[in-house]
Amino acid sequence: MNRNLKNIYVYTFLYSFLLLNPIWVLYLLHIGYDLFLITILDVVYFLTIVLTSIPMGRITDSIGRRNALFISSIVTGVGIILFGLLTSFIGIAFSYILWGVGGAINSSALESISYEYSTGHNLKYLEVFGIINFISAISLATASILGGILGSLEGLKIVIVVTGITVLLSSLYTVNIRERKRVNPVRRGSHDLMNYVRDRRVMSLIILRIAFVLNFNMMLIFKQPYYKEMGIATAIIGVIFFVDVFLRGVSSLFTQRLSFIAKNKFFSMLFFTSFTFFTIYIPGLLQNGISILFLILNSVIFGFYTNILSEEVNVQIPSQVRATVLSVILLVSSLLTAMAEPFLGYSATVIGLKTTMLIFSFIFLAVATFGIFIYIQGKDMEKFRLSIGRARP
Repeated sequence: MNRNLKNIYVYTFLYSFLLLNPIWVLYLLHIGYDLFLITILDVVYFLTIVLTSIPMGRITDSIGRRNALFISSIVTGVGIILFGLLTSFIGIAFSYILWGVGGAINSSALESISYEYSTGHNLKYLEVFGIINFISAISLATASILGGILGSLEGLKIVIVVTGITVLLSSLYTVNIRERKRVNPVRRGSHDLMNYVRDRRVMSLIILRIAFVLNFNMMLIFKQPYYKEMGIATAIIGVIFFVDVFLRGVSSLFTQRLSFIAKNKFFSMLFFTSFTFFTIYIPGLLQNGISILFLILNSVIFGFYTNILSEEVNVQIPSQVRATVLSVILLVSSLLTAMAEPFLGYSATVIGLKTTMLIFSFIFLAVATFGIFIYIQGKDMEKFRLSIGRARP
């Protein structure tokens, strides 16, 4: 294996080794926060991303992906450690700000370096990015089951602090990552950014990715208390998260082999949007083993289809503004999450989590349908360049 690619893989594993994954909401509940206050704190996190994603995307395009990943590890790790040490609302909000800045940098930098490494070495992007997502999922799945067990034995706070230290260690593997030589960043960044965002070929894909990321963000908040309502023990929730994340990783790993499913864009948009809608809607009606299965399927679809959407966005934007354009997806999905979470958190507190999930299923459907509508409106424009199944030089 190429040493450069190995460093990216190890970095991904350590950065994704989030022991706190199955317990962070439970931790906040434990120290006295209700679900509504938890969503308010999340608003701080997502508004941080909204305010910093495009600036961080431009910085990533300017300083390089490797340097951006290093900074991301440090800022994210410190933010997570402070999250475990501070208990006041202001203290946790500050930790969320650091965490959000780190996440904003990492999101566009990792996807950009993955695409550029693939195209620079005549590899298939879906295969490389699928492996990266699989490693991330395996890391998160392993951390989830260990985090649940460790939380039960040693307490929730220690899980969070150890998570932060692990993320800090991931920075060591960014030092030896070598990027391909890039042309100088485009100076007219905002102008070029708007040109790409206005392109309906790009816009429809961006909106669909936003819908699926919004779905992922909200399910991350709702799954833990949902399982807790079912009377499932913390350690077992860790096992469920292990299965959930592992299968999401497997679906990412096999994206290249199964990419033929998505060659018909309109059909794949309708199919994956409808399927995802039901994986949220059914748990809102039922709360049993079937609902757990549907919530896991929600993750499986996310792992596969967002990879497809990722390639189709990346293939249409140049390296000079790639991280900046990708940051738009993070910005808008985070803004929508910040708007939806307080409403849905309050709804969950007042009318129950199941009913709230029913409401959210229609919010997701509305956003995804809008993306499909933009796609239909743009059919008379230049056709999408279908890159599925072949490498890019």
